[in-house]
Amino acid sequence: MEIIGHPTKIHAIRQDQSVKEAAQAMVQYKVGCLIVNDSHGEFVGLVTERDVTGWVGTAGQDPANTPVSQIMTSHVVTCPPGTPPSKAREIMATHRIRHLPIVDKGVVVGILSARDLMGQQLEEDRAAAQEVAMLSNCLKSIELNEAANTVAKEAPKLFHARRSVLCLYRKDSPVHQVPQLEGRNQCLRPQESLAQTMAGGQLKDRDALFAAAVPVQCEELGAEGPRLIIPLSVRGLADGDGSDDLEGYICMCGLNSADTANQELISYKARLAKEILTSHLTNATLYQHARLTSITDALTGVGSRRMLEDNLQIEFDRARRYRCPLSIAIIDLDNFKTINDTLGHSTGDEALKRLAQSMQHQKRLSDILGRYGGDEFVLLMPQTTAQEALSLIERLRAQVHQIKLAEGIHMSISCGIAEILQDLDGSPGDLMRRADLALYEAKSAGRDCAWVWEKTMTKAVDTNEIEIARIKQLQRRVAGLSEKAEAMFMHSIASLVHTLEAKNPWSQYHSQHVTAYTQGIARSMNIGPKQTEIICRAAMLHDIGKVGISDQILLKDGPLSRKERKVMEQHPLIAVRVLEKMNFLEREITIIRHHHEKWNGQGYPDGLAGTAIPLGSRILAVADTLDALTTPRPYRQGLPLDKAVKILVDSSGYDLDPDITKALVTWIESIAKANGKDVSLVTIEDLQSSSPLPDLQQELETTCQAKFV
Repeated sequence: MEIIGHPTKIHAIRQDQSVKEAAQAMVQYKVGCLIVNDSHGEFVGLVTERDVTGWVGTAGQDPANTPVSQIMTSHVVTCPPGTPPSKAREIMATHRIRHLPIVDKGVVVGILSARDLMGQQLEEDRAAAQEVAMLSNCLKSIELNEAANTVAKEAPKLFHARRSVLCLYRKDSPVHQVPQLEGRNQCLRPQESLAQTMAGGQLKDRDALFAAAVPVQCEELGAEGPRLIIPLSVRGLADGDGSDDLEGYICMCGLNSADTANQELISYKARLAKEILTSHLTNATLYQHARLTSITDALTGVGSRRMLEDNLQIEFDRARRYRCPLSIAIIDLDNFKTINDTLGHSTGDEALKRLAQSMQHQKRLSDILGRYGGDEFVLLMPQTTAQEALSLIERLRAQVHQIKLAEGIHMSISCGIAEILQDLDGSPGDLMRRADLALYEAKSAGRDCAWVWEKTMTKAVDTNEIEIARIKQLQRRVAGLSEKAEAMFMHSIASLVHTLEAKNPWSQYHSQHVTAYTQGIARSMNIGPKQTEIICRAAMLHDIGKVGISDQILLKDGPLSRKERKVMEQHPLIAVRVLEKMNFLEREITIIRHHHEKWNGQGYPDGLAGTAIPLGSRILAVADTLDALTTPRPYRQGLPLDKAVKILVDSSGYDLDPDITKALVTWIESIAKANGKDVSLVTIEDLQSSSPLPDLQQELETTCQAKFV
């Protein structure tokens, strides 16, 4: 089928006519070339305006007496009618020509110019862009599975394909038999064979992969070629480690043969479609993560307190309506504070995770498990009596005993169970209070046991012999004593940092500035408040190790020698030695140790590279470098913000994490927008005032006083 039309009139000249006549004909007909025929009207060559001007400029002969045969091109590259635009462009590019005659059975029936093809390509690209834009209007769903099915249904319409399948797998992990996300449109290929398309890296760094035929196993299931595969890569959270990222493809077969004749156009549409599909699926992925975060506990993966309370109300109402049993168990990890203090917070987190996993395996499908807070979990058991619930909890206790945290240290749990009282419980809170009282009895009995609420416990509550609220208040006050000690330690360390920095007028407010920049970058990356607090605390203390560096090196006016730099590079390790006994600073110590590592692995002290460097350390590295560049030194002036940021951007991907550098730029842009400024006019003072931090020592003194109260 002919795709490109050609002029209905072809202008020709005989080979015995003069060069002057050829030039006059080109001007008259407004063309850039003429077909040259012999005296019998047969095609023998081609003459272009370039041939004429080149000859006039060099020959020095009379154009009126020079025949066209002397300057024409006799060996002419041609193409047959119906040549696709992509093929025509390929021929012209290969031979470096601007005109291409269309020859049918030895007769010139048309001629293509580079201008014709360019205009045709622009029209095709414009039409393709409009088609792809219409695709985005069809992709409205933000529910992930529905979005996948919509993509599998709507994307093939761009290419008039009959079947399609969308497959996405976890990035940087072995390709599993079953895709993480799948959408189908009449594709019958079994799930276990879909991963074969990812094998061999044939899709890596490709915008699209076109094939005239389909695999044999697809052909046996009724599929037909041609086939088009568009690789897709869906980003997860910006502050994640890449584990939420997905990569895969959408495969379409049975494309319209007329469309596939122009493979350049197919590739262009595929490239545009890839961007839209990636954006749509990324948005759906982030929405699902946000939704799951609100109903899922981030640490343990079980339900959140919100999810638990919603389901408790639903099941409570159902049990009251149909007068069926409902039991609830409050499960508490024994000696959790001791685990944290003895083995560290990371081991405490691991203990909670392993307990949650054990409960997930032991509970029934109908049971609902959630983390109620701290080391407490709640198991909601519909259609279950208290004695049946006790049997399940005893199996769970036996399973937990097998969990070993360290040499000679095993886990145990205490549990309180209550069953709904149809005539007495007026709300889910009544049921929870009775289970809480049973938990108190279990702890009072020596822990590592499960108690079912009994009526004898009611008297204790009614006569105020046991005040659960007062007990928990006292627990919080006792816990506050350790917080008080922590605050006192932080106050002492902050005073030391303040004194250390006061020695050098060039770095007097360095920690305060770095903390402000760290906070701004973390907020720009949407990092949670708890993790931001940890990173900012590390920023406050990151240079504490310089207490072990001599003043001769710290206060030197010029650049350091190689030997002096080696000494200076010890300050992260000195900081670790200073702080290592403080278990409550475990996460901050890790960040401080690695804040001079580089993205390319050439930093110190451990030579970590890429995402092996803790996220907090990578943020701190950008903030620290920004303050170093913008603060004056005895041997140089401080750089303005825009020049400092340019250096940071240039260093991203080499010294610094590219994503964190982008987050810094995003933060600066948001400050510019908030202040109604151009980005180039934002100053370092604007950054410091946008993340206001009081004086470091004063801030920690205030914190201490609040904790003492």
